[in-house]
Amino acid sequence: MRTNRLTALVALAATALLLAGCGQKITPSARADDAEVAAFNAGRFDEAYAKLDEQFTKPRDQKSTISTLGAFAGKKALKEIDIVWYQAADKGKPEPPAIFTKSRTTKETNDNYDVYHPSGSERDYALLGARFKDLAPTPWVSYPTFAPKKGFNVCAIAGIQTVCAMQDAIKLTQKNAQNVFKRYKEQADGSTVLETGVTLKAFVEGRVLFFPEDLRKQFPQSMMDSFIPTKITVAPGGDLKSITMNAALEKEGKKLEIAIAYEVTGKSAAKDFPPPISDFDVTALGTEAARKEFLDKVAAR
Repeated sequence: MRTNRLTALVALAATALLLAGCGQKITPSARADDAEVAAFNAGRFDEAYAKLDEQFTKPRDQKSTISTLGAFAGKKALKEIDIVWYQAADKGKPEPPAIFTKSRTTKETNDNYDVYHPSGSERDYALLGARFKDLAPTPWVSYPTFAPKKGFNVCAIAGIQTVCAMQDAIKLTQKNAQNVFKRYKEQADGSTVLETGVTLKAFVEGRVLFFPEDLRKQFPQSMMDSFIPTKITVAPGGDLKSITMNAALEKEGKKLEIAIAYEVTGKSAAKDFPPPISDFDVTALGTEAARKEFLDKVAAR
């Protein structure tokens, strides 16, 4: 019944346009049709997003890539991360799967920091790129895992952490902001595109990108209230395919550029992970305190 109603509304709008070409005046009721169509699409958006929300970060045999860019006041932060999940490594058991993340500034640089978590292991193994090689006498450093069997949180994993933050920013915006647009589009290949926006305020509070306090203080309120266009693509089978947040915000003489893109690139397999690592190639850190000290040094580079 709802679909028939929408079809009738679209037909009515088309008839009004034809009449306008013949010198007839379009009645104000045509605007109500636009409101009906917008409400219908918002409902479809909410329904599709609710289903997607359940599996945003669910581990699966999957490869994906996320790139982030933030530029403001002459400062720029850029990062790319490849993320590989392999649930089949533990035959689908609930404990964390094998996880391999490859972080860098860009593919053209040699500043990679790759982290490998073997399925079920109590340790993570970090491969040091050229920027970090002097932090250890071996190519690899190991430390207590961020993916323990008990209390595992996918949002603690590099790259996935940003996807979780994007999700939080969407929810914060739809909860707190006024006039949030929602669009639902079905594509010819069976995929679906969901379009909405997040406020810069929600983007910052959700920590999609981290902005130091001295930079955040420079964002005028008009910029904080501005929307960042957000697009989510859902594959024909209902799985997340990609999510992007892109904007160039200019308010009161200030300009902020944001470009975030997450994309699922394929299905993972055992060959996507490092071969067994020799103990001779690993510097082992025994405690979480030692891990924190080491990672603070990595972050300072």
